[in-house]
Amino acid sequence: MFVQYPTYLNTLENIQDLSRINLTSLPDNSLFALWRPAYHFASPNSWMNDPCGPLYDPATQNYHLYYQVQPAYVQWGNISWGHAKSKDMIFWEDVTSWQGYDYVTLAPGIGNKYSILGVFTGATLPVPAFSNITNSTMTVIYTSVQYLPISWNGPYIKESETQSLAMSYDGGITYQHYANNPILRSPPEGMDITGWRDPKFEQWPEMDIVLYGSDQGHYYMTISSGIRDVGPRLLIYQASANDLTNWTYLGPLISVSGNYTLNEQWSGSLGYNFEVSNVFSLVEKAIDGGDNQTVHIFATLGTEGGNTTLHPSPQWSVWIRGDLTKIKNTSATMNIIASGVADWGDTYALNSFYDSKQDRRIFYGWVKEAHRNYGQRAFGYNGQITLPREVFVQVYKNVVNIHESISQPGPWTVIPSGQGTYTCKTLGIRPINEVINLRQNSSYLALTSQTFDQATDFVSLNMSSSNFEMKATINISQNATAGFTFRRSSNGLEYTTLIYDPVSEYLVLNRTYSSLIKAFDHTIVYAKHTLLTTLIDENTTQKELLSLHIFLDNSLLEIYANNRTVMATHIYPALSDSVGMGYTIGGPVTFSNVSIWYNLKNAFPHRPLNSSIVLVVDSNSTISISGSIISLFFLFLLSISYFPS
Repeated sequence: MFVQYPTYLNTLENIQDLSRINLTSLPDNSLFALWRPAYHFASPNSWMNDPCGPLYDPATQNYHLYYQVQPAYVQWGNISWGHAKSKDMIFWEDVTSWQGYDYVTLAPGIGNKYSILGVFTGATLPVPAFSNITNSTMTVIYTSVQYLPISWNGPYIKESETQSLAMSYDGGITYQHYANNPILRSPPEGMDITGWRDPKFEQWPEMDIVLYGSDQGHYYMTISSGIRDVGPRLLIYQASANDLTNWTYLGPLISVSGNYTLNEQWSGSLGYNFEVSNVFSLVEKAIDGGDNQTVHIFATLGTEGGNTTLHPSPQWSVWIRGDLTKIKNTSATMNIIASGVADWGDTYALNSFYDSKQDRRIFYGWVKEAHRNYGQRAFGYNGQITLPREVFVQVYKNVVNIHESISQPGPWTVIPSGQGTYTCKTLGIRPINEVINLRQNSSYLALTSQTFDQATDFVSLNMSSSNFEMKATINISQNATAGFTFRRSSNGLEYTTLIYDPVSEYLVLNRTYSSLIKAFDHTIVYAKHTLLTTLIDENTTQKELLSLHIFLDNSLLEIYANNRTVMATHIYPALSDSVGMGYTIGGPVTFSNVSIWYNLKNAFPHRPLNSSIVLVVDSNSTISISGSIISLFFLFLLSISYFPS
């Protein structure tokens, strides 16, 4: 049995201070529009988490993004896949509609008894599962779940996670499940695993070359895992392009001890279990300082249970760069050369695809809410997806004054290039160029350069907004600090600051006073970030300036520093006038090239501002089949079909 609550919208829009109200006593969805981001990707309502199966389909010139969702609930459970499509990854359209359960593409137990308790993360490609099928447009491989709970530090039930396949013949709108699912029933024999999920499959010529000396057209699939009391593992499988249901286990691609880190301050922790892992190759490009030919092997990893000295969450989003080494005759391992943090904030489950249209690798990540479940039913939703991010090899030449932050193991590869200079390489991360589409019909403000000599807590920009994109360059003296203040109230009681300290090399997002509502997360977010010095000529060196690209989308704050350090998190001001913006100054500093675009467009133009749904309360736990799944059964009943082996 479950109880339905009525839906309200904006019942509190005239209240000036929400800290005086018990948010848990509010009606469902009554805060739906108050803090909800507008130009970020999000489910129409309800709980959402991992981005799944992102891809570009050349046949339709559509980008697709699936995502984990539990319609009509604001907590995790009974995970389905939602679906939206786009022409530019900025403006999206729900498939087939935002209403009810129409946007759900894959649901627990529908067409596959092995997914009765969840359709976990997976991958999608615009290819057929079999070479003799010519009219297939998409193949998806995902983790099907039939037993819960699943936890890296708890007992693991055999066959709780299996890997299943489905195909779409209509551009990803509906899927037909493989009749002989699961295509992989259990992990390799003899492994006491902590998890076995989130398959990611692609063709990988570099692995073919290592194993066979040339590109053989094989597909390779990684599955995130770990060995109990030993450490995390990324397992790799191989299949022929003729049959994507027949996979051969090759071995562990990445094997490290529990809580391994290349550098505790700069690289995060690889934890005890991997989730949502991606392995990919990147070619250096001249536009980013490269040679247009050197290939680098990278992996992004969601890690669980690692050291949290600089990161309050036990889940990290990290990246590693490595070399492939052939072992025996049938497998290879990835030896770690460099390692960094892919997002220092609350972003997790980074998932990627190769964009053949623009020859680039694109990532999305799930940004977890920071409300700590306080008032979650009044919110009526839970979680968003980052702006699409391009990852690339960033190459800096003629670097001098190499110090410990760069020379020690961590996110940098340092190569001597003669006469006391070095070439430094790392993984670059930036929002895709298409974000400029958000500026259509927006308001614009360009500020003149300003130099300050004295420390000042707040210098107003004489504008206010909770929805903007900002670009800025800051020249900070060595013993000074500088940054910005966002969402400041007129009485100064609420504000959030972003400050860079060149001495400690920390980018600090201080949320201590971000909200008068004490139940929300006020944790300070730290990110390690160094600025390089390069040789211009034999007598001149130049220190890199701090370059910031900041997106504030109501409560969601997404920050890029010099296109290599990233953090995304949430803030929830309680005061209605907490929209002030300004400089924060801790010594001699110059702000230049400050540009602000505000009142940006909505990511889902076909949805109403109120796309909330009547929430349900299940008398059973979330590991049972809920009332929403019963509704989904009738929704999908007519579309259930199988394709033969």
